Amino acid sequence: PKFFEIQNLIGESFISKDIYTIAEHINNSNVSQEMLEAYLDCFGNSEIDELIKNAEDSFYGNYTSDEDFAQSLLEDCGDIPQNLPSYLYIDWERTARDIMFDYLSSNGYYFRS
Repeated sequence: PKFFEIQNLIGESFISKDIYTIAEHINNSNVSQEMLEAYLDCFGNSEIDELIKNAEDSFYGNYTSDEDFAQSLLEDCGDIPQNLPSYLYIDWERTARDIMFDYLSSNGYYFRS
């Protein structure tokens, strides 16, 4: 898996003895290897326990686009009234661009920065 390569735990002719301990930490957490890869892409390397905790704490979900993320975030927060008149439209592209100043994403995984 790519995560283990990024962490230099596995190579063409090398397997770190720590790989099994780290795999167990990941399996006992609420994160996937793909989510950790995305987190590393956004924030860089750190110790595995810190990496898992920080990824769990800052994770906001999987979305197909920044616009989908922004809409979901604002709807979940209650910032968009349920009775919004149908003649009003929200520019989700612009809204997402503004919201993304506080968030980072990689491969569809969104994190608070």
